[in-house]
Amino acid sequence: MERKVKVLRRLLETPGVHQGPACFDALGAKLIESAGFPYCITSGFSIAASRLALPDTGLISYGEIVDQGQLITQAVSIPVIGDADNGYGNAMNLKRTVKGFIAAGFAGIILEDQVN
Repeated sequence: MERKVKVLRRLLETPGVHQGPACFDALGAKLIESAGFPYCITSGFSIAASRLALPDTGLISYGEIVDQGQLITQAVSIPVIGDADNGYGNAMNLKRTVKGFIAAGFAGIILEDQVN
């Protein structure tokens, strides 16, 4: 099977609007895949809400997001883009975040540009 990273890259290089619904767990990702979507995106807000019953206000940790992401990526054959929030800290934390998201099986990463 072609690597999910290459599948996502090829898809995003094609013209047009690409729809990839957000999910917060493996079952949601499986439903998105079975509905025929070519990829999905994790939602930091939804993962925080489902795991902690709290809003996405920085309370969910990097480890919790990576753990949930790995369950999601392993459940589907479509690429999954991970919500990496603001990278979970400074430049060194960002490097760790990217490596962790790759190891968890994410095909892409969304980073927020924030200044606190």
